[in-house]
Amino acid sequence: MKYLLAFIALAVLHAGCVWGQGQPTPQTGDEAAIRTIVNHWQQNWDRFDASVLQGDYADDADWLNAFGVRKKGGAEIVAYVAMVVKRPQNHERHTTWSEPRIRFVRPDVAIAYRDYQTGGNKAPDGRDLPDRRTHATWVLTKTGGKWLIVSHVISDENGR
Repeated sequence: MKYLLAFIALAVLHAGCVWGQGQPTPQTGDEAAIRTIVNHWQQNWDRFDASVLQGDYADDADWLNAFGVRKKGGAEIVAYVAMVVKRPQNHERHTTWSEPRIRFVRPDVAIAYRDYQTGGNKAPDGRDLPDRRTHATWVLTKTGGKWLIVSHVISDENGR
């Protein structure tokens, strides 16, 4: 019985190694391409110009912000974000951005994470709002040699 269990363990290990050998690895430049896309989110807020996001989202991308707003598809997402960044109360804010962290789930699927803290937030009526500590997660896929966001979720820490 002891030898049978050892044989099964070795067979599973071997199968995992053989399967892994057949999987392509991310290509040179993939991480940089993903980092560029994630940095577009920062540029969008630093410049209050959502046009930099054009072409970053898949046609069927899902988007959810920290306030429960859901959008579907790149065009709808970019249009909504363009409206939000143009709001006058958002122009007094200042954000400190962490470096994006990127993890490849498969060579053609990656997850990117980024934290940021924003101060100077104003309500539509001009009231000061507390600083926000925000976490963003992007799921990206590579199709036809191009990385696109298929899901983007933005969340805030409790107690903000």
